Order: sequence, then structure tokens, then C-alpha cells
Amino acid sequence: MSAQQNGASPESPSQVPLPPSPAQSVGVNESPFSRRTTSQPVDAVGKAEEKKGPTLEKSWEKLMAEVVKYDDEMARNWKEDIDTLLVFAGLFSAVITAFAIESYQWLSEDPADTTVMLLAQISMQLNASLIALPERPQFEPDASSIRINCFWFLSLIFSLTSALFGLLCKQWLREHQRDPPTRTPGEALALRQLRRDSLEKWGVPSFLSALPILLEVALLLFFVGILDLLWNRHRTPFVLCFIAVTSSAGLYFGTSFLPTLTVPGDQWRYIVSWKFNELSYQFICPYKSPQAWMMYRLSCRVIRPLLKIQSFNDLLRRWFPSLFDHIAEPASDWSSFDLRVIREFDRRPVVFSDSFHLEVYELRALEWAAGIFRDSPSIIPHLQNVLGTISPAATMSAVFGDWNSTMWRDVEKSDVDLRLRDLETFQARDWFVSLAPRPAIWDSALYSSGRIKPLFCHLYWLEMASRTDLSEDEVGYLVTSMESQQASLQRSTGLRFVLPFPVAEKLWTHPNPQVQEKSLRLLPFFKDAFSAHPLGYDEVRHNDERSAFVSALTTHLNRTDCTSCLLKSNQGHEFIRFVYDQVISRQLYEPPWDAVETRRLMSSLEMDSGDSTTVEG
Repeated sequence: MSAQQNGASPESPSQVPLPPSPAQSVGVNESPFSRRTTSQPVDAVGKAEEKKGPTLEKSWEKLMAEVVKYDDEMARNWKEDIDTLLVFAGLFSAVITAFAIESYQWLSEDPADTTVMLLAQISMQLNASLIALPERPQFEPDASSIRINCFWFLSLIFSLTSALFGLLCKQWLREHQRDPPTRTPGEALALRQLRRDSLEKWGVPSFLSALPILLEVALLLFFVGILDLLWNRHRTPFVLCFIAVTSSAGLYFGTSFLPTLTVPGDQWRYIVSWKFNELSYQFICPYKSPQAWMMYRLSCRVIRPLLKIQSFNDLLRRWFPSLFDHIAEPASDWSSFDLRVIREFDRRPVVFSDSFHLEVYELRALEWAAGIFRDSPSIIPHLQNVLGTISPAATMSAVFGDWNSTMWRDVEKSDVDLRLRDLETFQARDWFVSLAPRPAIWDSALYSSGRIKPLFCHLYWLEMASRTDLSEDEVGYLVTSMESQQASLQRSTGLRFVLPFPVAEKLWTHPNPQVQEKSLRLLPFFKDAFSAHPLGYDEVRHNDERSAFVSALTTHLNRTDCTSCLLKSNQGHEFIRFVYDQVISRQLYEPPWDAVETRRLMSSLEMDSGDSTTVEG
């Protein structure tokens, strides 16, 4: 489907090369980046329809099992939180009690002082002193003792209260999970739904979330009491404890606010406007707690009415664009919050509605799994099956981090399997390609900003070039896209050759002759990358890139299943002659590590450059 058929402007997509794509294509347009889901033949579908489906009893049983699993997991998570809370509340209450036993005595007169006063009075009476006995002053506890006792006894009460209601919640959950006999499966399902809705209606989830907060408040009150005590006793321990308490409190409040302040933004606006350079691998703050969720929801509710003030709206949009996105559409829970980030890369602009999905987070997960389990023979077959569901080019470049293979070869599933099983054999197939320089940023993980853009560029270009229905105009957009991104990719990768050779190869052998002719516009890109390099660029590194290009070009020209347009046009013939002359002048035919392979390439290239009989006027 062309860009015009999608109803979009033909100029926009040429400026950027990075759209996601659908899970699968249809018919002859199926892309190597589509999900490899094979449609069933008509007769297979008919047989499948004739198969007897599950019985009603089995269906109810399966449905109830899933519902029970969901409820049990929810209740188990709550119970685990309550058990942890009870242990901490018990230990903390014991600590507070030890302090409270000592501090409550400060609220009444010390018996020792009373005894001293009485003895003094008796002594004076026995001596028949004529001095009038002073009146005994009424005892008044000092303000510090009153405050400290208030803090510590409130802390003890809150701690015991959280433990008390924790026990009550466990009782409520036990009754919630109780399964009484029912007449029908539908009645059992209705009972569970009634209980679930009632939990929400009466605020039990919020109540459970408040218990840890109550215990944390008790801990803060205890700290305040300690600081008050030390303030009146001695400044040195007060200063040390004040630093420790404020640091702990700062971390506590920081972890409560950070999930809200660092919410991942909505990248949809970059996708629909074709600003794929702005896309990034976004992280989620893991400090997820009841108080953090409360801050998130409270922020959304408080800030939403303020957006009506234009100045505040502009300020928030400018300095906190990610938070601005969440104010309008807040997440319902932490899980939806996380999935929202992952699914951002699944969305695609309308103009590329038939393009590929580039599921960056899934690729990152497979990259990690392949790195961890690549030496485990029992896991290799399973990795092969899983990696078979995504494009071989995406697997090679994103999962294995093998830029060179996707840069110079049209990667197939067999290549992925071979690299997974035997890396040395895979590399030995073409040492020119294996020893070609890697991008400067390619040793980092997939989530680094430098790797996402080249990955988007390469897979998008390869996706477009693989389409058999590619039009002349779309080839023009594709070439313009490459032209606009070449300099930027050269700077970010530290390489001269950044346009994937398989893209050019697919265009030069495309079944449409007009597409082949249009694709000759790529030759100046390769000629520039081959001949020139900026001041200070390593000549040896550049020669390694040139050698890899010569190897790929020679393999392309020697294909027997199709004929390259380079062999059928004057421009192509001139380009081959240019490459041959460059190889001779730069002595690229003398690498010390594979003279036999070099002679083979030179012989083939010389034959192609000298064969002018196939050139069409």
C-alpha cells in the first residue's frame, strides 16, 4: 500500500525513517519484519471447525479456575503485605514500649525528690528551727517531657492500631475467599463478583494500603520524639541524630514522589508527527508503594483543574511534559502504568499503518535472555523457537547486537540458528564482514539512546525495500529518508558506511524495473562513504569497512537467481569500475589474514567491471 493510498502527505515520511509496523502482512506483501503467523489452509480450517469444542461443563470449569486464580493471587499479595506489617509492628511496638516506660515517669514528681523534701522538713522540725518552712512547690512537668510523651505514646498507639487492623483484614480476606456450596457455576461466579465489587465499594483495598502508611507515621513520630529529647539534653547527639533522621525522612518522601515526578511520557505525539529521533527507551521508577500511588493519584486530581489556567498549562507542558500526559489520562494501577510504557512502541502513525512493529522492550528482554542462557544447551531449542517469531534482521542486530551481519547480509532464520549454536562457524563464513568495525555505541545495551535510532532506521528501510508492490514514488521517499539520516548516523556510530547493503540489494534486484532505475540514486551514498572520510578518521578502520563492502558487493553481483541493475546500466557499470579502481589504488587486495579470499573477490570484481557487453544504453 502506498503512502498516497493511506491518505497521507508524501513528503512527511521521507524526513524520518522510523515507524513501527503491524504484526503481520497479507499475501505477497508479507514482510520479513511481520510476525510469522502462518494462516491455515482452507481445508485445515474446515477440519478445525468440525472438531468438537469444549463442553459447557469444561468451559465453566476453566472460567472459574481463572477467576479463582485471579482472586487468590490478589488475596495472597495482600496477606503477604499484612504478614510483613505485623512482624514490623510487633518489633517496633516493643522498642517504643521500652522508651515509653521511662518517659511516662517524667510526667509525675520523682519519688526520690519527694523523699528528700520530707526528710529536710523533719530535720528542721527536730532542730526546733524558728525559720519558717518553705511551701512545697506544686510539681509541673516541663514542656519537653509532655511533647516527648505525646510523640511516643501516639507512635505506640498507631503501631498497635496498624497491627490490630492488619489482623482484621486477614479475617476479612479469609471470608472473601471462602467457597460455600452453590447450585450452579454461574451462581458461584456471581458470588465471587459480588464479593469483589463489595470490597471495592467499602474501600478495603484503600484500607489495606493505608495500614503501612499508618505504621510509617508511627515511625516518624518516634523519630521526632528522639530529636526533642536530645535537643534538651545535648547538642552533639542531637545534630548527629537530626542528620540521620532527616536523611531517612528525605529518602522516604523522595521515593514517594519520584514515581510521579518521573512518569514516562506518551511517545504517541512523536510517532504521529514522524519525529522518531525523539523516541527513547523509557524506564519506570520502581519505588512503587501505597504512599507513592496516593501521591500519583492526588497529583492528578489536584493538578487537573489547574490546567484551565493557561499559564500553568504552558508551564507544566514545557517543564513536565510526561506528567502533563498522565494528568489527562491517569493509569488505573501500577500494572497498567507499566504496560502503558511498553505498548508505546506498538503504536504506529496512520501513514505507515501497514508497516512493522518494532517492539523495543520485547527485543531488550530477548537480548538479556539470549546473553544469560546462550551457554545452556537445554534452553537453546526454546530460544530458537521464540526468536523465530521475530524478524531475523531484528534478532541479529537487536538481540545478538551483531550490526555487521544485518549491515552487509540479508539475514535469514538459518543464520540466527547457526549463530546461536556455533558463533565461530557463523563468523568464519565471511571474515571480511565479521571483522568489519562495529559502531561506537553498539557494545552498550539496547536501551541506550544511541542504538535505538540506527535500529529503527535499518529495519524500517529494510521493511520498505522488501515490499514487492513498492512504487517509484515510495522509492523516492525511501532514498530521501536515507539521505536525511546518513550524516546523523555517521556521527552517532562513528562509521562511514551506515546504509545497510541488503536494502540496496533488494532495490537493485526488485521485480519492478522502474524501482531498480530509481534505486540507482543510492550509488552516490556508497561512493561517498567509500572514497572520503573526515579529518582524523582512522584509515585502517575505513579500509576494513571498504573490504566488507567489496565482499558484499561481489556476492551481490555473482547472484544466479537474479540479475542486479548494476550490471544492466551505465551508472552501475561506472560504479563497479570506481570500486575496482579504489581497491587497486588503496591496495585492499593485500590483507595478510585471507589472501585466498581476497584474490577470489578481486577476480570476480575485475570480471564484472570489465564486462560491458551486458550494459544497456
